[in-house]
Amino acid sequence: MICISGKYNEGVKKLRQTLDCLGSATKIMVFEDDGFLPKGISSPYEYYVSKQNCEQHVERGLHYDSLQLPEGWSVWPDGLAVWERHMGIYYMGRERAAIYFRAMQSSYAENLAEPLKNRIVQRIEWRMEDGRIYRVDFYNKYGLKYASEFRSADGAVETKVFYSDTNQEVIVEYPENDVVTLLERGEVKAFFNSWKEFIEYFISEVTADEKMALLIQDQEMLETLDIKPDAEQIWGLALCPDDDLLFQYENLGGKNGFRFYEIPEHYPVNAAKSEALILTRYDRIEKIEELTQELPEVTFHIGANTAMSDRLMNLEKQGNVKLYPGLSQDVLDELWEKCDFYLDINLYGEIRDAVNVAQQKNLLVIGFENTVHHKELLIKECVYPAEEYKKMVLDIRHMLQNPKCAQELLAVQQRKKKEFYKKMSILK
Repeated sequence: MICISGKYNEGVKKLRQTLDCLGSATKIMVFEDDGFLPKGISSPYEYYVSKQNCEQHVERGLHYDSLQLPEGWSVWPDGLAVWERHMGIYYMGRERAAIYFRAMQSSYAENLAEPLKNRIVQRIEWRMEDGRIYRVDFYNKYGLKYASEFRSADGAVETKVFYSDTNQEVIVEYPENDVVTLLERGEVKAFFNSWKEFIEYFISEVTADEKMALLIQDQEMLETLDIKPDAEQIWGLALCPDDDLLFQYENLGGKNGFRFYEIPEHYPVNAAKSEALILTRYDRIEKIEELTQELPEVTFHIGANTAMSDRLMNLEKQGNVKLYPGLSQDVLDELWEKCDFYLDINLYGEIRDAVNVAQQKNLLVIGFENTVHHKELLIKECVYPAEEYKKMVLDIRHMLQNPKCAQELLAVQQRKKKEFYKKMSILK
């Protein structure tokens, strides 16, 4: 199985972490490549370039002081010497190019107290006498120049060329005309009338013997798929990070769409404290008066994005209810840390992707049959008919008195998410 997405970002990091937790051999590829993709993440450019490289390369980015420059050319800092991410290349007293460094967030940046040794070249902008940028060379995690942009007088990118390790052209893009040429050993292998056509060719090649999944992270990627209700889709399944995107995908006619639920590398500790969280869009919270009265030992934290109605405001009189109208993210983060139970008992739509986040934060999620959201994440022992709210009360009280019972249910809840993925071919 190969999972493909648009760009490497936090969403792909979470997907990779989830796949690792599942023990899945699924490979991940992204369409965009800045030359510093982590090990195990590939792209169309790396795929075709690596086929024509003459050597295997070790990840050791190019330090600015290892640049090959003609005699008489030199590198000098521009501005705040030690901390600048920009240095100039000079000849005869004039700046001819600017060096920009990889942001100090990679494995190369071991010690910010010694920034000079961590200066890994990411790109060099070459300039004309009048200061105009005419070419930009890009360097990758192997310390190789892997691509160059050639710019027109008005600064537009006329061509972008990707190279093998022998500086031979492999892919040539013409952004203004949306044309791409793929070369093999200097000869044209294929010509594409659009970047999308190139990507489709790439997908058909890399998935010729494997099934494909998509991680659709945003509206832009959804639009590039050009989904048509009756058209055959080349991917086996699609994962979406939120309900709105999944709804749009299905509404366009996309098939086999699923929510992507992150599995954390480690779940936080849950001590079964008497703190419960509820997030709601409206004041319709099933059996809230009964629960707060029957469980005086539990503090109920109720948060909403907006102002709250009198019905909810009146609950504070009971003493074990705390309200958070206009809930900020900072306060919510504190509540996730404070609470060990999430009560999924609000009617209608949820806010802040509450059930999914609660599961990631290792809160035990409890709800009623008529209120639960993302039922695939909840375990049957924690879902009750609304008329049996007193059984919920007794079970919560039992867990507060016997934390080991809560731990056993949490272990089942964690397995439940893995079972959700086992139903997909992404694990096969």
